[in-house]
Amino acid sequence: MRQIAFLLVIGVLLASCGKNNQYTVSGTIDGVGDGTALLQKVGKTGAETIDSVQIADGKFQFTGSVENPELFLILINDNRMPVALFLEPGDISISGNIENLNDAVVEGGELNKILKSFNDSIPSMDRAQGLQQEFMEARQAGDQEKMQALAAEYQSIMMAQQEYYHNFVRENSDNPVGAFLALNMARSLDMEELEELVTSFEKSIPGHPYVEELKEMLEPMKKQKAAEDAIQIGKEAPDFTLTDMDGNEVSLKDFNGKYVLLDFWASWCRPCRDEMPNVAKAYQQFAGEEFEVIGVSLDKTKEPWLKAVEEDNINWVQLHDPEGDVANTYGVQSIPFTLLLDKDGVIIEKNLRGDALQEKLDEIL
Repeated sequence: MRQIAFLLVIGVLLASCGKNNQYTVSGTIDGVGDGTALLQKVGKTGAETIDSVQIADGKFQFTGSVENPELFLILINDNRMPVALFLEPGDISISGNIENLNDAVVEGGELNKILKSFNDSIPSMDRAQGLQQEFMEARQAGDQEKMQALAAEYQSIMMAQQEYYHNFVRENSDNPVGAFLALNMARSLDMEELEELVTSFEKSIPGHPYVEELKEMLEPMKKQKAAEDAIQIGKEAPDFTLTDMDGNEVSLKDFNGKYVLLDFWASWCRPCRDEMPNVAKAYQQFAGEEFEVIGVSLDKTKEPWLKAVEEDNINWVQLHDPEGDVANTYGVQSIPFTLLLDKDGVIIEKNLRGDALQEKLDEIL
């Protein structure tokens, strides 16, 4: 009997949880007779349709359950302008006109109130749109002075909107609306700002898909920061092992006791190839007991790498980093990228090229 009672309690709890996640979205769109309404979830790769219902006399209704409140879109027939809303448990109503769904009114749920407050308070939205039209007219008229003035005003508005956006996210770092907006501006933030936001969101809405996505975006930024810290002048260069042109394993530490120019390059990199004569000149003059050049190719396959080595008459150590693992460890963002190491493997200079490379080697050797 006790076991039956326990199972009944569990059943009630599960039913209660399911009911608490239920939503109903009711819409009334003027100017539409019949048709189809699509409910789409906005995800990493775009909008995905999760439900469709028939429209009758401009009315439609979606019902279901949602685990996490997220941004959804509702598309009406072939109209390109969707209605955006946060789908959350409870009753949500939508009213609008098919001619201007951008002004559709969404009511119901705290998150939709927050989203509305964000959209309603974006500074100078109408003026920004008007400026674009005025700029086109000034361009057609060839009025350079007016074009410059309009561009300056537009830039000022963009800066004000960006500040508003950032402030809104900071003030809403406890809800999914703020997390969604943070996702859209994450790439414009430095690592410390994003890390601070992620910490706030994890406290308030842990496990939410938007928070997990923010954490995914933060991870490579952390790795890049760690790589940049690891290759500061005065620090010992991280050791690595790669294969040479003959398939032999070679480690950076094998060259301790020599000054080393570490050169990241690739066959397809024109600036890298253009710099090769300067590297060759330095190698020809200084190579020996105290100096070595180590080229690290980022070519995906061996063939173009080996061909470039032959074409450029490269006769110093060449290693292959096809997956870019070593380049990532060194935080390489663009090539050519060089580091000059002392005899203990400590970084003493970065990105020496041309005359600067020659002058530095003259100084130390």
